[in-house]
Amino acid sequence: MKKMALTVLVLLLLFPMGSNAGGFKGGGGNPGYWFTGDPVEHPDQAKPPLVFVHGLNGSSNAWFDKNDMSEQAWKSGYETAFIDLHPDKNMHDNGALLAAKLREIYEHFGRKAILISYSKGGIDSQSALIHHQAYRYVEHVITLGTPHHGSQLADLAYSSWAGWLAGILGQKNDAVYSLQTGYMKSFRELTDSHPNRQKTRYFTLAGNKIGGFGSVLFFGGVYLNMFGKNDGAVTEKNARLPYATNLDPGRWDHFTIIKGNVTFPVFQSILEIDQNAEATLLKKENRSYPFIRGGVNEGQKEEEFAVEKGVKEITIHWLSNHSSGNIKLTDPHGKVVKDFSLSTTGDVFEGGYVHSAVVKNPASGKWNISSSVKQKEAFLFVVTFDSPHEQQIEKAVNAQTSGLSKVKAAVRSIRYQDGKQVEKKEIKRASIHSLQNSLSFQKAGMYSVTIDLTGKTADNAPFNRTIIRSIYVNDKGKKFEYNPLSD
Repeated sequence: MKKMALTVLVLLLLFPMGSNAGGFKGGGGNPGYWFTGDPVEHPDQAKPPLVFVHGLNGSSNAWFDKNDMSEQAWKSGYETAFIDLHPDKNMHDNGALLAAKLREIYEHFGRKAILISYSKGGIDSQSALIHHQAYRYVEHVITLGTPHHGSQLADLAYSSWAGWLAGILGQKNDAVYSLQTGYMKSFRELTDSHPNRQKTRYFTLAGNKIGGFGSVLFFGGVYLNMFGKNDGAVTEKNARLPYATNLDPGRWDHFTIIKGNVTFPVFQSILEIDQNAEATLLKKENRSYPFIRGGVNEGQKEEEFAVEKGVKEITIHWLSNHSSGNIKLTDPHGKVVKDFSLSTTGDVFEGGYVHSAVVKNPASGKWNISSSVKQKEAFLFVVTFDSPHEQQIEKAVNAQTSGLSKVKAAVRSIRYQDGKQVEKKEIKRASIHSLQNSLSFQKAGMYSVTIDLTGKTADNAPFNRTIIRSIYVNDKGKKFEYNPLSD
């Protein structure tokens, strides 16, 4: 009996699923291993075989364990194949491996296949087809919840506030590193302009439903809300390609978009070479910045943050690598909020625990949150705001005239090369205008820039926000940064 891979709950990753067609099977997670699905009694040579590619931290088990995707394909008369890639390597390594295996699969079936690629598997697939010439073996590609423009959660994982926790959880690996939006901006330029890109047609599916309060996807979904609608792991905008046929988004989260009974009927017309699906135009999203802190808690840790007047709702998250923790949230009048839920994280912080609370119509002023633990732990504290001042903050960030005053910024910049930290710089509190001229990105590498803003609104109420930028500089000194509001 083949060894089953350990089930994990992550964003952009493998989820526990299973099949009724032929019982449970799977590749056991051995990179490069591929196998065919249940045989079709009378294969239709006009139907391309379907090759299923898993996502981050996953394996081919994703298509079988509590998932009927293979059964849906079998019932519809499609021959299938499933492959295991490296769960923690970047698109370059996985692309080369996948390309070699797609050739073997092509020789086995004797005709081109259609790729059904989930999450990061869609990026690995493009790497294989475009940069490793595997387009010869593929009709077209359907991606499910793929972060084609990277993930802001990966940016967060490599930031100065969250990097310590992500490292403790083992989520600072080549795969997550390559999913930072700055890195993916460079990959998109190299990939989208490549002549091989036009030799395969692409279709994308994106979800816009996040998990409910206390669910595994809740933290990721709420954090990503500042960048637009999302599935709890990937924003709808980041799951699209400008030259693809982008199917209408569905009320799917990152867990359900991979399930056969949910999405197979949606893309089945594409399998039948129906090229009439219409592309979806995405609306520009309004940005909303959070407030972030993080580091080490050696027993008792307190953080303070401001809530300006007019805020309709705040959402609090306290992440750590332990499930224990006495979380106490106190408003400006001394009232204690106790309604925290505890759940595991289902994103690039897989392996962690998060205490969450939602406060509607919060009192304005200084709030305090504390955590007392018996053992040393890494933590990440995030507050998101539904505030009427976001457009003013956006203008201030861009050094434009706004109704805000005394806007200051403190900056931490970390430069990585090949996933390793090689340089760290810090700029103490400075005006936002002078900050625009002081940031320089000349050396090659991946930069994670954390900007902590403070200031006052027009009615003299204090506010604070955190901005995380992901910037990649190549060996020629060219800078790549993905801006979801303009790209």
